[in-house]
Amino acid sequence: MAILVFIKIALYDIKYHLIKNIDLILLLLILLPNYRSNWRISVLSLGIYLILNIIGGGKIGLGDIKLSFICAMPLGSYLDLFNALYITWIIGGIYALFRRSKAVAFAPFMIIGTYISKIL
Repeated sequence: MAILVFIKIALYDIKYHLIKNIDLILLLLILLPNYRSNWRISVLSLGIYLILNIIGGGKIGLGDIKLSFICAMPLGSYLDLFNALYITWIIGGIYALFRRSKAVAFAPFMIIGTYISKIL
């Protein structure tokens, strides 16, 4: 069920460059019962994205920042989180180099990075 909401968020972000709060709340409600003990990892992820947003002058959208908290929930360790961050930024960066547009939908890369990290 969560994967379907993740896909919906990614597709909507690609189309409109927006992540709806209702989708984030739904995803949180789906993931929370199984992953509530991973809240520290999620808070760290949120903090990292907040710092990146401040350093980058607000280039990361608030939806992406909120999504970072939720994407980190299924990760079992800080190492998984850092792997997800590396994968996300490498794939997103390569895409941005070839895309050459002002705005890049970042949610798909966050979701892909999280799932790859979870698999590894």
